[in-house]
Amino acid sequence: MRRIPSAPTQLIPLILLILSSYSPAVAGGRSLIYREVNLAGIYSHRSASLDFHPMAPHSAAGFELLWKNSAGTPGRLNPDAADLHLQFVYDPVDDRVETRFQDAWVRFTEPTSGLQVRLGHFNLPFGLNPVAEPRGEVLQPLAALDLGFKKDWGLALQGQWHGFACETAATFGTADELRRRRGRYLWSGRIGIPTYRDVQYGISLLYGTTSATGQPTSWRLATDLVYMYHEPFTTFKGEVAFGADGHTPVQGLLAGLTQILPAYPLWGIETQFRAWRRELQPE
Repeated sequence: MRRIPSAPTQLIPLILLILSSYSPAVAGGRSLIYREVNLAGIYSHRSASLDFHPMAPHSAAGFELLWKNSAGTPGRLNPDAADLHLQFVYDPVDDRVETRFQDAWVRFTEPTSGLQVRLGHFNLPFGLNPVAEPRGEVLQPLAALDLGFKKDWGLALQGQWHGFACETAATFGTADELRRRRGRYLWSGRIGIPTYRDVQYGISLLYGTTSATGQPTSWRLATDLVYMYHEPFTTFKGEVAFGADGHTPVQGLLAGLTQILPAYPLWGIETQFRAWRRELQPE
């Protein structure tokens, strides 16, 4: 396939094929392994050609291993879950295959209070997040369009407060990089309705430094909504976010629909619209 220009206005993302399979890894159903092959491409109107997708989701092969443990001892933190989602990604920009961690975390839980501590590489508690389960994310969240990533390395705390789910995280702002850069930090937090409700909504805040914005500090405020109709077959979701990179205002929105086919519950259709705008400042 012939390389095409990388300007976003010339590209229409197109997911070509997603192949996956599940299998139990340990007797008793406490562990699950998920294998995936993702072929993603883009089509250019200008050059009338198809090429590999230069941004997430990439063409990749990988696996995800999810481990869960039974309830531990009350009064202390117990390791109750761990997740390793590893991908071998083809990067068409550098024309090479890279090894990338999507999820690589271990979680500790105190059974009585429900306090959870997560350490590793995980989804930031900001905006829309998928329910934790083995999966490959085909349609990326709004933060991936804005910051260029949604997962980061660090430490997160999660608990319940008056019926609300609260989560906060201190991370390095390095996305997939294993090495922390000096002066880089990121804080994020979210409060909202727990994921077992049919209607879920929340508000979240993000503040810190990332290489994507090119500014010493950036901040974001977002509100999100998920409505599950005829659960689990139909899900509507939306997110609105705004903030600033230094003194440059930014804003964006996302709307999506997921439909699982009732007659074929292993198959589903997902559609999504997302847009992001960054105000240009006069020189």
